[in-house]
Amino acid sequence: MSQQGKKDIRREMKLVLANLDKRWQAAAYGEVCRRALSIIQGEREEPITDVLAWIPNFAGEVDLAGVIAETLKTRRVFLPRVEEDGVMSFIQAGTDWASQLERGPRNVTQPKAGSGADLRDVECGRIAVLVPGLAFDLTGARLGRGGGYYDRFLARHADSNVLTIGICWSVQIVPRVPTDPHDVRVQWLCHERDATRVF
Repeated sequence: MSQQGKKDIRREMKLVLANLDKRWQAAAYGEVCRRALSIIQGEREEPITDVLAWIPNFAGEVDLAGVIAETLKTRRVFLPRVEEDGVMSFIQAGTDWASQLERGPRNVTQPKAGSGADLRDVECGRIAVLVPGLAFDLTGARLGRGGGYYDRFLARHADSNVLTIGICWSVQIVPRVPTDPHDVRVQWLCHERDATRVF
């Protein structure tokens, strides 16, 4: 599928997400959070020590506030921050993380500079990365919003001890996501109906 195919899926999925019923989202949200936490807590042989989450910024995007709050009880949580040079880093969240936010590039909400330790300066064990996307398919292929931040970040950590979990609504699962060589697949798909290890 061409770049035009990616544009078509992005346009269609943004429309779908913008028109999700708010009451349905409120009901389905708890299921997504429960399933995501189950994956994080269920890794027994190689326990997850650190979780990289995100702050919702776009219409229909899954809100991970519940996952963040619950995870902070037992693990470290890091939230994405995009610097002016376009590099995405992750900043450690504290219990007061919601009061430590500002608007960054593309008007995206992110942690304030210096509000917590940078992931690059912290010794981590096994990391779970909760990965957003506009669309996913059942092979773990993901279509983001076009900035490439997560693909670049995950490519830099491809050989490290990282577990990737695509977080979405079930309506975001499509038959086939067009991919390029630099696109990184997720290992898990997690939505309100199911959580599936895809590879």
